[in-house]
Order: sequence, then structure tokens, then C-alpha cells
Amino acid sequence: MVTLKDIAALCGVSPATVSRALNAKRPRTERCRTIRQTAQRMGYRPNANARALKTNRSRCIGILYEDMMSHEFFSSLIDGIRVSAEREGYDLFFLSRRFDDGSDTYISQAGYRMLDGVIVVQADFSSPRIRALAASGIPVVCVDGLPGEGMLVESDNIRGMETLAEYVLSMGHRRLAYIRGEEGPVTQERAEGFQNALKKHGMDPGNVLFFAGRYRDPAACREPLVKILGMEERPSCIFFPDDFTCAAGIRCLEGMGLRVPEDISVTGYDGIEIGRVMSPRLTTYRQDAQDLAETAVRKIVDALAGKTLDEEETSGISGCLIPGETVLDRTKQQDCTRSWNG
Repeated sequence: MVTLKDIAALCGVSPATVSRALNAKRPRTERCRTIRQTAQRMGYRPNANARALKTNRSRCIGILYEDMMSHEFFSSLIDGIRVSAEREGYDLFFLSRRFDDGSDTYISQAGYRMLDGVIVVQADFSSPRIRALAASGIPVVCVDGLPGEGMLVESDNIRGMETLAEYVLSMGHRRLAYIRGEEGPVTQERAEGFQNALKKHGMDPGNVLFFAGRYRDPAACREPLVKILGMEERPSCIFFPDDFTCAAGIRCLEGMGLRVPEDISVTGYDGIEIGRVMSPRLTTYRQDAQDLAETAVRKIVDALAGKTLDEEETSGISGCLIPGETVLDRTKQQDCTRSWNG
């Protein structure tokens, strides 16, 4: 292993001079550039553990993700965190969710790896392990978590669903079905946004059909879908919990001989790639994974820089409506009917 002394001997300088040259953000002198080129040519690799002990910083941020890595939105979010962290000079380390002897905790993992901070992307935010991690003194940012559990970064779920519902209502739909995801802060906020849109349009939320489902779980959403389709007067538009479930729902509808959107309209949520490549293109609301990622990393970096941050402050990240082609414009049908009857 090449050491600072080896580089110093070859360059004819002291090890301290070599250390300063290698740690400088930019090589400002010819000697500094020569030292860095020599170190690179010799294959020098800094000792991360020694550097962490000296600076009390590992330049490593932990990622906590307790679910399967199959959700495209979370994959995009984690990739955005990786890019943002690398831009700030940090590496990522995934915390393990395995607790073999029952005594290990996320705190002990973070301490063992000397993590500078942790970003909780997906987890049971109400669990004792997450709460303990957030209260440990390690900078923790939770994405779409619970207020008070570390610094919070989230999509503006209320405004997002409100925007999507307002679009559907503007297209002339009044008999609606809403299949929600499992209980949690995200589900509650989206339901609030949905009801806000109904009230703005003078609709009674009690007239909407609400059903329990699960995110990214077509099987859990099939039962309410069958109930909806068995109604004598079925709704004109169904809100699915997410794009993936909605895509599966469309296949189910088509299998029953129904056309989307001619016979029934549908919406998803997330704005993942599947909605842009399917036919008809999915009407949905796109979450801004990149902005969420950059905000989460910036909060960690600011905390490490000693900036005073309000741990209960929420950063609500807006997304955008994707009109797509799965919601029929019923206002045109109504206009045609009025013209014919006129």
C-alpha cells in the first residue's frame, strides 16, 4: 500500500506537504499539481477510516429502504439521491433491515459505518427503530414520513391529488370511485386533497365511492374494482392508488370488455415510465423525484455544515399533472347533446 511517506520521498517534500496537496480542493501551485499527479501514478488510495477518525466525517450517507427495490418511483428517487450525494462529495451506504439477534438497531449500524447522516426513503415511520434513529442526534431526513421524525421532505400530496381531481371534474365527471392505498400519512394527505377538490366543485364527498386498496398491489385493488363494475350505475371515472395498479386495472377492465376511456375513465398517481409508454397514455400526477432527492441531500449537508434547521420543518415538493388519454372529456359529449336538442 502506497503511503504519504512514499509519495513525499519521491517528490522530495514532507508528508505534511503531501497531505495538504491531496486534501486541497484545487491544485493552486505547480508543486501541488506535481504531488497529486505522482500520487495518482503510484496508485495511492486514501485510508477512509483514518480520514474519518481525523475529520469526524466519513463522507458517507446512509439510505434506509425497507421495501422491495421494484417500485420505479423509489428507484428514481434513490438514483437522484446518489447523483446529488456524489455531487456533494458523499457516497451512499444501504442500511440492512435484518436484525438477526434482535439486538441490532439502525443506530448501531449508522455508528459502526460512521455515517454522517441517514435518508429514510421508505419504512414504517412509526416503528421504534425509526423513531430511535431520528432521535439519536444523527442528521436524519425522512421522505414522506411522519412530522417530528427527523427532518421531513415530502411531495405535496394534498395539492397533487387536488390538482388531479380538479382535472377530472373539469372534464365533466361527477360519479367517481376512489381506491386508496394502505393507511398512512401519504394516503391521508391525498384523500384530503381529493375532498378539497370535491368541495370546490360543490360536490358532497359522501356521494363518492371510497374503497380500501394497497399501493402497487393489483390483487388488493381487484376486489373493489369488481364491486364497482357490478354496480347498476357504475362511476364514470376510477382513481387508482398509483400508476402500476392503474395499468393492471386497465387490463382487467379490457378483459371484461370495457374500453378506456370510452366506457370508463381511470387515473393513476406517480408519473412513472409505464404511464408514458402504454396506450392509451395514462392520466396521472407526476411526483418530482429529482427535486425530492436534491432537497433531502441538501438538508443533510446543511445540517453537517452546522446550519440551524427546524427538524419539524416540512419541504413540500410540487409535481405536475400529466393529462394523458385515459380520462374522457364528457363536457364535449354534453355540448353535443345540448346542440342536438337545441
